[in-house]
Amino acid sequence: MKSYLRIERLILVGVRKNYIVKFEDGLNIIHGDSDTGKSSILEFINYLLGASKIELADEIISSVNYAALEVIINDSAYTIVRDIYKPQNFIEVYQCPFERREAFISRKYAPNFSNNNAPDGFFSDFLMDALNFPKLKLKVSPTQVTSQFKRLSFRNIIKYSYVNQDDMGSKSLLGMTDWAKYTYTKEVFKYIY
Repeated sequence: MKSYLRIERLILVGVRKNYIVKFEDGLNIIHGDSDTGKSSILEFINYLLGASKIELADEIISSVNYAALEVIINDSAYTIVRDIYKPQNFIEVYQCPFERREAFISRKYAPNFSNNNAPDGFFSDFLMDALNFPKLKLKVSPTQVTSQFKRLSFRNIIKYSYVNQDDMGSKSLLGMTDWAKYTYTKEVFKYIY
């Protein structure tokens, strides 16, 4: 069986009410008029899958407390909960749908590799393990014998599935203008394909 991650729902837990976006199996098209939150939905998903930060619109700041993403990873339900105002805080993961999380104890993960004091490790490692992806290191400079190795993270892989609309038309797509970053990006691409 191939590994998969399917997004079920994005939940913005609000001051007065929750804002819920449901996703169906297969391709989902997010559409609407200009400035109605289409990009924000994608940004929240990206953030809840480990992006280092999120830009928040005034409407979000005034009405949302935190965000949650309900996903299915290889037939197991998880709810990922993250503080939208303090991105360095631990990411909480419940192995259940959103409404049942009060009956479960969350696991707490560090959002990046620079914070190694999270009770349950790194969020990237959780996603890699749940998806049955090996945790490995790739050469930073593959043609150099003495090259350092860099840990492969979930964020290295997801960049091939999610491209920010502002980056789409730029010359720096996937770090192509930064030779060091581009070299490593090519190694990640080789690993994936």
